[in-house]
Amino acid sequence: MSSVDAASVVDFHCSPARRRTTVAVVTVGAAALLAGYAAAFDEPWWHALLRFGGIGLVSAAVMRWQLRRQPRLPLRLTEESLRLTGPDGTALTIDWTNVASAQVRGALDPRLVVRPRDPGQTRPPMRPGQWSTPGRGPYELVVPLTWMTPDRHVLRRELARRLPPT
Repeated sequence: MSSVDAASVVDFHCSPARRRTTVAVVTVGAAALLAGYAAAFDEPWWHALLRFGGIGLVSAAVMRWQLRRQPRLPLRLTEESLRLTGPDGTALTIDWTNVASAQVRGALDPRLVVRPRDPGQTRPPMRPGQWSTPGRGPYELVVPLTWMTPDRHVLRRELARRLPPT
């Protein structure tokens, strides 16, 4: 593979360092909120933990369950196609000429939203609702970009460069 070919392929994947940093910041923030609540209402911290810990665990489990059906990183952009990883680890390849839209949305919770023009022309062909989530179109793919490296600004720039003009 020549250096020109290597520059035309961009891989996006999860960064373990970004994930650990985010989890640490959220944990410290939740502990500070818990301590503030316990101090404000003159309650032992373990009572507050018992009261609110279950809510946090249930909401984390529901969010994880919702994200299971969505495509996920790694994500690969080549000169010919966009390649996503499906929920079961299979790859889905969409040629750039077959991409109806691809947008990076969200600031705190970034995600890539992709809609193919013809789902039958993807490799492998998509079935209705195969990877979509409730409230989305049957062929709309939503890829969470949390903890992605390189960052979403690089992804936006690469999408603008590779998508055919409308």
